[in-house]
Amino acid sequence: MVLSKRERVIRTLELEEPDMIPIHYLGFEETGISNQYFLSTDIYKKIRAGIENEVLEMKFSVLMATTKSITELRFWNSDLHGLDPWGVEKFNLGVIKAPKEYPESIMLSYDGRIWKLSPQVGTGLMYLWYQDGYFRNPQIVHEHWDKYGKPIDHINNKLNYSPQIWENFVKKLSKYFYPMATLPIYLHESLFEGMTAARVTYYMRKNPRFIHEILTEFNKVNLEIIKRFAEAGVDIVFYMDDLGMKHRSIFSLKQFKEFILPYYKQMFQACKKNGMFVLQHSCGYIDKLLPHMVDAGLNGIQALEPAAGVDLANLKESLGDRVVFLGGIDSTNILNFGTPKDIEEEVKRCIKGAAHGGGYFAGPSHNVLNAPWENILALRAAIEKYRKYPLNLN
Repeated sequence: MVLSKRERVIRTLELEEPDMIPIHYLGFEETGISNQYFLSTDIYKKIRAGIENEVLEMKFSVLMATTKSITELRFWNSDLHGLDPWGVEKFNLGVIKAPKEYPESIMLSYDGRIWKLSPQVGTGLMYLWYQDGYFRNPQIVHEHWDKYGKPIDHINNKLNYSPQIWENFVKKLSKYFYPMATLPIYLHESLFEGMTAARVTYYMRKNPRFIHEILTEFNKVNLEIIKRFAEAGVDIVFYMDDLGMKHRSIFSLKQFKEFILPYYKQMFQACKKNGMFVLQHSCGYIDKLLPHMVDAGLNGIQALEPAAGVDLANLKESLGDRVVFLGGIDSTNILNFGTPKDIEEEVKRCIKGAAHGGGYFAGPSHNVLNAPWENILALRAAIEKYRKYPLNLN
């Protein structure tokens, strides 16, 4: 029995074995070397030629600086991806010129993050690099919100979230992959990048009410968008918010539980109340945070970076009856510097560690940046070779 992509995705999210392991893939980094390889291949041209024109023209943003294409997702045979018909238009980022001490830079008025376009390493293509956080104290935050509006004021209220729009969108994409709707504000990232981690920890100790005020205002946006998703009939919400570094979380477990987790719980429970699954992307080491996120209502976690110390097999053993895992295949070391045989063994490691009984989506642990083309082809081939149930890893 061959399931549709939607059936395969939903069955996996329900922690059951489908016909084969579904594929979830964040994408080539648009300005990286790997994407340039892809765009120059005959494979790209052949896949592109076989896609219906109205679908081919759909492009979308998952990360602020990364635009994906249907052609790329077809190349990976993706089953699931973050894409909705309202796109980035559902929230106005409020881009303004950065203060004069940051020449040729821009700032997001709602969270104080400062960015600058600079050449990407390896290709020279322009990439939007994070520079600093400008929300240095409560006075600056309140002055900016008074002048440019609080985050909730940046929601685009002109969009139609009707079930007809979502159903037609899903139908149009059904042959290619099943879409998830994406939330616009990354609570943790907007906090520590807009203020810097050092200032956040200072105010966590000296003025915790200020931190809660900011997170409350940020989360008003996500909660409102979740309500609109529910009205439209969305059944999977994708949320991106980095929590970790290599081998540690950015803030302590105590700080996370006190300041971040309550707002995650509001989002996760709002999704659950409306019958929606909620999946989250987070880079870095999340092993100690994840049990608390699952308790709060999280259905799936994506990235699972082995280079950061994430132990996928251990997480599956301890949490596999409650949460779904997406990714985990090393895109930092093995994909960039390993051999095709190394890559095949890495795919087998992840499937062996997390796919038994269902609840696993195969894919790289992050965007693919500068991997050699032969390694990209090896990764795609290995996933296809070993993804069928019942599993056979010989």
